[in-house]
Amino acid sequence: WSHNQNYLLTSDGAGNIKYWSPSIAPVQSIDSHDGQAIHALSFSPADTKFVSCGDDATVRIWDWAGRREERVLEGHGWDVKCVQWHPRSSVICSGSKDNLVKLWDPRQGGCLSTLYGHKNTVTKVAWNDNGNWLLTASRDQLIKLYDIRKMKELCTLKGHHKEVTSVAWHPIYETVFASGGMDGTLIYWNVGPKGSEEPAVKIPFAHDMAIWDMKWHPAGHLLATGSNDRQTKFFARNRPGMKQGLDDDGLEVADGGAYDNEIIQAEMELGNHVGIVIGRRGATIIAMQRQTKTKMHVDQIRRVLQIEGTARQIETVKKRVGALLDRV
Repeated sequence: WSHNQNYLLTSDGAGNIKYWSPSIAPVQSIDSHDGQAIHALSFSPADTKFVSCGDDATVRIWDWAGRREERVLEGHGWDVKCVQWHPRSSVICSGSKDNLVKLWDPRQGGCLSTLYGHKNTVTKVAWNDNGNWLLTASRDQLIKLYDIRKMKELCTLKGHHKEVTSVAWHPIYETVFASGGMDGTLIYWNVGPKGSEEPAVKIPFAHDMAIWDMKWHPAGHLLATGSNDRQTKFFARNRPGMKQGLDDDGLEVADGGAYDNEIIQAEMELGNHVGIVIGRRGATIIAMQRQTKTKMHVDQIRRVLQIEGTARQIETVKKRVGALLDRV
């Protein structure tokens, strides 16, 4: 949407950009990027221009009212996966499959700076509302925070076990943001001087598949996420007494010792939901094994989940698998 909420822009895999009115009626259609897929669109602060990026390795600037292409920014060596206009200034940030993040001057058409922090495809870039901080997310499972005033990397955030597919800054608290991963994990972060480089809250199976996009409510009390599992979900703060998302799902153990150390085996019946626990190409069960540090195997003939680990780990796995099946 434009910042004034009056118009909507969409793009597709065939290089087509469409203008829509607030009533979702098509206004204009433009073919661009040599027919290659367009991955992102972003309006300028005044809504007079917008920027697009695509698989032709270019970033293109458009005049909104004239509906014409003004400038082509070339410099990336591969598909450009994300782009966002600075919320205050005439600066554009883009991320590419060439592992680079570039800052552009849309008026002159030149590259201002290049950030070399990632070792794999840059999937998302996001400016903080104050315009001083920039988040970059990548397939290398890392999120990096930069202070653009000093052109300095502030921190590298590690918490995802698969590629990071989405990020979104909180609309009120400028040190808080959320991130989503390819395995459906949702993480809340609080960075900055009083924050931490560790996740504030981690929800391992928020979705069954990749979280492609997320957006905060303007008041900041709700987070909406869209996933490849064809579901849109809304997340809010836990009610008093709820422990979802806390370490070990809030599991308290009075007696340690053998409960925490002895390796035992257990089974859990899955019924007709074997495929959900396995996930696409085994993604769900692999992620769960990594997070719970257990060994798991699905017996598809008997339709049971075989678990090997400590009693605490097995109890945690059963809770998480139960929560996964409850959403079916």
